[in-house]
Amino acid sequence: MHLPPIRTGAFLALLALEVLLPAAFAQPFFRPRTTLVDPPSQEVTAEFLVGESGGVAPRKGTAWKVQFSRGLHKGLYITGAWFKRDLSEEWIKVLNDARISELFVPYHQHSHTRFFDLTSFSFPMAEVKAEDAGPFGTLMPPFQGDPFSTVVKEVRDRGIAWKDSIHGVRRGRELVIWGGLEAANYMYLMSYAFHDDGTIAFRVGATGQNLPGQRFEAHVHSAHWRIDIDLVDGSKNSAMLMRHIEDPESFPSEDLKEPFNGGMEGGVDWNPREFTMIRVESEKRNARNEKIAYDLMPLRSGTPRHNEEFTRHDLWVSKSHPERPIEFLYAYLPNIVKDEENIEETDIVLWCNSASHHEPRHEDGMPNSAPRFWPGDDAWEGSALVMWSGFDLRPRNLFDRTPFYPYTPQPPRPAINRQGEAGAEEANEPAPATTRIPQAPANSPAPEKRK
Repeated sequence: MHLPPIRTGAFLALLALEVLLPAAFAQPFFRPRTTLVDPPSQEVTAEFLVGESGGVAPRKGTAWKVQFSRGLHKGLYITGAWFKRDLSEEWIKVLNDARISELFVPYHQHSHTRFFDLTSFSFPMAEVKAEDAGPFGTLMPPFQGDPFSTVVKEVRDRGIAWKDSIHGVRRGRELVIWGGLEAANYMYLMSYAFHDDGTIAFRVGATGQNLPGQRFEAHVHSAHWRIDIDLVDGSKNSAMLMRHIEDPESFPSEDLKEPFNGGMEGGVDWNPREFTMIRVESEKRNARNEKIAYDLMPLRSGTPRHNEEFTRHDLWVSKSHPERPIEFLYAYLPNIVKDEENIEETDIVLWCNSASHHEPRHEDGMPNSAPRFWPGDDAWEGSALVMWSGFDLRPRNLFDRTPFYPYTPQPPRPAINRQGEAGAEEANEPAPATTRIPQAPANSPAPEKRK
């Protein structure tokens, strides 16, 4: 890993401690904790046009507007996000603030080796170059006061959005903002992807070198996220707990929606058998009179549980209090929710963990390969391949139909003269959208029914 000159001296001095106390220098590249003001946010926008495959419905496409910044003990974080369902509409606010609140790394055999990589160290954002951006990415300008770029913007293909036997296929697009936190031997990739259908994908990837002195000790990279969602009117959002209930001894099943924790602050466990989600509902309704909402959908390979109290639940909801000093610290979350304030029709914050269990393997690197710099140096060379974790925020009833689907446009209704006079105000109300499926020719076989 490249070491900036200002940290090289500290690095060499602390490396000498490897044989005596390997855990002590696990994160050697730190500076005293500071409270520097974060630089002003940057802003990017991206429009996703309907294009030739999008049909002839009178919709031109969707768009995102995203603001982001970086800070000590924060890394890369979002300071605002707005979405357009159609380019002719007004912006709909979705996020007020979204970030990783903590990167917690407990090691398995050495109970004293437990790192709080985000809040206990002043790790900087890593420099990004052309090879980071690739052929379709753009290096964002350096933040105010930074000597180099630390953020990449990409607008790229995200795979199949929908495919059917009637109108073919649509490939989706996404706006991605990402950067790397240079955490000593590790590198954390912080990524925020904004899809053309309104979905937001939150991801963190762990890569870099395994811990010196404990190269082959298993550990967990647990990212703890804080999402201050301000859907439409952020002061009137409600959190609902979504659960799927199914008894394997019978056939019926049901999906339950209930106020999260009885409508009060608190935490719940993710249950893989119940497809646990948090739904945030706004007061605004779409054209089909359904509340506009977003679902927090965990993407998990396991559930971390540790001695620390803040790891005892997977999903939490609190009432927003940005004026409180501890408001952004995940480790204090049990304290934040202890008052059990109301979380219905108010400004709320979602908290979620996403973890990667790293069981070291030979693909992480090999010893006795690089030059030796100090007594006991294992001459390690190589980099652990990226392990990703995260979750999605997926819209529900944000649209009144499938985005980018080639619906057949409806003819306008006859004009209605509201005042019964020539030149009076007229109103043309659009007819409800329907999908017209062409009938099969008379000599064609009837389509097979699903059994």
